[in-house]
Amino acid sequence: MKRAGQKLVAGTEALGTSQTSKKQKTSLYGSGFGEESDPCTSMDWGSLPHHVILRVFQFLTLVDRARASSVCRRWNEVFHIPDLWRRFEFELSQPATSYLKSTHPDLIQQIIKRHADHLQYVSFKVDSSTESAEAACDILSQLVNCSIKTLGLISTAKPSFMNVSKAHFASALTVVFVNSKSLSSIKIDDTPLDDPSLKVLVANNSDTLKLLKMSSCPHVSPAG
Repeated sequence: MKRAGQKLVAGTEALGTSQTSKKQKTSLYGSGFGEESDPCTSMDWGSLPHHVILRVFQFLTLVDRARASSVCRRWNEVFHIPDLWRRFEFELSQPATSYLKSTHPDLIQQIIKRHADHLQYVSFKVDSSTESAEAACDILSQLVNCSIKTLGLISTAKPSFMNVSKAHFASALTVVFVNSKSLSSIKIDDTPLDDPSLKVLVANNSDTLKLLKMSSCPHVSPAG
């Protein structure tokens, strides 16, 4: 007796199951009689183990994670597992930044509200646009309950952070420095801050900070 799997479409359950009284040899791609079958139609995506779903989510962008979380209740549960948010990269390019600002203003707020204290290894990858760098600073400024250990501000092209105002950049970094009591590693490709400003920020985390790497800061070696 073989029960066909259920097919999930847009987070809804399949509309039925079929049975056959005769055992048949089946494979992933065929029934043994030359008939092809789609693996997706024979798999119950909602019954996948949590660790498998978690692994899938780890490869998705923030927006795609949110979309996947609506597939079913089980996927939504995994979306809020703390392990998923311990390591995360915000990838911000001009089109993506505009999309997030105009379409999903509440999504980042929701994640920060629920998972800011879970974020430990965070990086921001931005393009050359000032808008992308400012968006990264805006997100950093909201991490008032964070426990970040490693922070990376990565520029895929210049000038990126160099065009952000010093006040905005310093304010964003201050939030992380002040609230992250276990901050141990920082890598910034470019910084508009002068050395005295950085010295004050670093002093607050001198007990835990082990690596400070800034390519454009004259008194910090590129190697950290």
